[in-house]
Amino acid sequence: MFHLVAGVLLLGILIMVHEIGHFLAARLAGVAVERFSIGLGPKLVSFRRGETEYALSLIPFGGYVKMAGMDPSEEVDESIPASRTFLGKPIGVRALIVVAGPITNFVWAVLVSAGVLWLAGLPTLGEPIIGGVDEGTLAAAAGLAMGDRVIEVEGAPVSDWEGVLNEVAAREEGPIEFLIEREGAPTRTVVVEAVRDTATGALDLGITAYVPPVLGDVMSDGPAHRAGLRTGDRVVSVAGTEVNTWYELGDMIRGSAGETLAIVWERDGERMQTTVVPEEGEEPVGLTGVRTVGLIGIMRTWTVKKLGLAGAIATGFEISIGNIALIGEFFGNLISGEVAPEMLGGPIRIVQLAGESSRWGASYFFGFMAYLSLNLFLLNMLPLPILDGGHLLLLVLEKVRRRRLTERQLAVWQQIGLVFFACLMVLLIIKDVIRVS
Repeated sequence: MFHLVAGVLLLGILIMVHEIGHFLAARLAGVAVERFSIGLGPKLVSFRRGETEYALSLIPFGGYVKMAGMDPSEEVDESIPASRTFLGKPIGVRALIVVAGPITNFVWAVLVSAGVLWLAGLPTLGEPIIGGVDEGTLAAAAGLAMGDRVIEVEGAPVSDWEGVLNEVAAREEGPIEFLIEREGAPTRTVVVEAVRDTATGALDLGITAYVPPVLGDVMSDGPAHRAGLRTGDRVVSVAGTEVNTWYELGDMIRGSAGETLAIVWERDGERMQTTVVPEEGEEPVGLTGVRTVGLIGIMRTWTVKKLGLAGAIATGFEISIGNIALIGEFFGNLISGEVAPEMLGGPIRIVQLAGESSRWGASYFFGFMAYLSLNLFLLNMLPLPILDGGHLLLLVLEKVRRRRLTERQLAVWQQIGLVFFACLMVLLIIKDVIRVS
């Protein structure tokens, strides 16, 4: 029930935002709006203000703005002049009304991301300290080790791990020179031969940032929370094995789904211990697959950078553009068949993820909302029947052909879309049911 409430709230907000975009654009263009509905199907409650009926309908996974004259098969109220109907407007105006919904979803994602960043700050990777060196890599052969602090990369001073990554990313393949500081030893220069990862295109040095095994956020009512672990606790050992970094802690937990683990931690100088059983969960593997791992509901700590309002908006926009690229890449892999079936989810999965994100806290819930809003933006721009992108495609065809589709052609186009998306929804729901059963 908790997940259902969170999911319906999240989807309701995003649908309302989308439809408000269409509604405001129609009103600004002078088009009469007959009904504004959040949800589909039978009306639960409704009221009328002016010429528009506002309704809340039974099925929460959708909504619509009914504009006068949008459906050529329906009669228009005689009191509404042709100039105030949707079809009575120029193609350019109609296109703006159609695209306003997805664009509003994009704007909403930027604003929500900016709000989270402004209130909670921007998580950063912290100091430029090496936390792990992969065995057999050139970095290991060069003598780099956990605890080394990076002072410079190719002569450029760095103050945080983002600086290290940015300087490395700016280089081509070949040797990269690091100025390293190690406790108890003089600074020294280390040269590492960088190799470009063929999958991601990024330079791979075989090193990771140091992250202490200190708990950041702890999921409400998750295994760790039920075991008594809280934010700020420093894990000392798991199953009798000493833990020095967050990555060591993560590897132990991910590989122990369903097993009882003895865990020791420190809080305010006091050592505590208990047992915890990692639950089975899914972890993404790149953009195209998932794997089953053990999870106890903990997050790493982050060094948080406070942002002003302008900085938060700029960063929110930048993050949104980056996420759109990732979502677009996912859609491309989906079309090419490179995405594993486990990566797909329907309304039940969305409700589940909404509930889980809310258990992590408000920042995670609204972050998921922003990400889902970007998904709706891209999805609705696809040139498919019943989607906004499909409507735009019809407007382009109308412009090229200099005439609209006939009512019969339009009905066939819409029926194709309805059948396709109905079948897709059924398949996704069946898949979601199998996933949670």
